[in-house]
Amino acid sequence: MQIPSDENVIVGIEGFEDAGVYRISDTVAIVQTIDFFTPIVNDPYCFGQIAAANALSDIYAMGAVPKTALNMVCFSPKKFDLSILKDIIRGGIDKIREAGVSLLGGHSVDDEEIKYGLAITGIVHPDKVIRNEGARPDDILILTKPLGTGILNTGIKGNMLSNDSIQKLIDVMATLNKKASDVMLSVKTHAATDVTGFGLAGHLKEMIKENIGVQLFAGKLPYFSEATELAKSGFVPGGLYRNRDFYQEHVSAHDQGFSYDIIFDPQTSGGLLMAVDPADLPAFEKKAADVKLEYWIIGKFIDEPKGKIILG
Repeated sequence: MQIPSDENVIVGIEGFEDAGVYRISDTVAIVQTIDFFTPIVNDPYCFGQIAAANALSDIYAMGAVPKTALNMVCFSPKKFDLSILKDIIRGGIDKIREAGVSLLGGHSVDDEEIKYGLAITGIVHPDKVIRNEGARPDDILILTKPLGTGILNTGIKGNMLSNDSIQKLIDVMATLNKKASDVMLSVKTHAATDVTGFGLAGHLKEMIKENIGVQLFAGKLPYFSEATELAKSGFVPGGLYRNRDFYQEHVSAHDQGFSYDIIFDPQTSGGLLMAVDPADLPAFEKKAADVKLEYWIIGKFIDEPKGKIILG
């Protein structure tokens, strides 16, 4: 299949990046992405919030500012009450408004399986796009949301989570990565991505490719406290096993316990994962404190072994 070429395409389909980037002028490029999925929580309003926050993350990960959005909806009014759809859209609109984005319209399809998400357009300077590769040896690896959303969402389906735990999970997934992006842009960040369906390991592999390696600090990985017991009880999403089967050859771990499993857990609306210049870590910490951004230093990039994720 031959993909149409254009010299103004800065980031296209070939790069496995978070979004596409197209140069409009010497000072402006547009960043485009689309993301949608089926409900992962029972409350339709919260689902709308989470789906919108998740779609916006790709723009934030590339250091861009989201500007416009289009709704993408699959819904059957014959099967479901329209009040459900209204609540989903309301949740999405509230997150769109929080992000300072304009909703321009959208498209709906009659489908008995509910799906919702957004197509987002943002803007960035063509020379300031942050890609998912470009990390350098000794860069600090920082994550801005805890892991384990896949495991907890599986626990919800099995009625294994308390209302308080469900609300905590929803609050994290519905949090915009805007603050994280603002802090990232205030320092020298060599690479970044958001952590979603491929899990921490999959998105780290996108960052290092075969160019560099990464050392993960197993004891520093943040995760929801409920995830350990749920995993022991077998509430593990199928996506975790698929991610592990696909990426485990790139991971070296002395202990294949919970810390090993959690790096393969597929995330929904996860945090930003960034490679920050070690000299800028104090500035990052100060800016994060100023805006009350929660973050964790979970590793560092290394020159060797290339293409490997060392968990220890």
